[in-house]
Amino acid sequence: MRFSDLAIDDHEIAMLRRVHAYACSLRELEPESEEGARTGRMLFHLYQQGVRSELALKRMLTTGDTAPGIDTD
Repeated sequence: MRFSDLAIDDHEIAMLRRVHAYACSLRELEPESEEGARTGRMLFHLYQQGVRSELALKRMLTTGDTAPGIDTD
């Protein structure tokens, strides 16, 4: 794996922030709380596993639906 495969650009960071804010807001969590941080870790894990769609990430974090082949444990 190359470093460029691991790098996250500004557009992707902005999208991840939107998804995190959305998921925390919907679940009435403070983003900086322990549960908010756990949500952020789950989001980053999903992203690292290849989930790149903003809509899919939002759905997975708020409804618990996961993409086929993605293990979030």
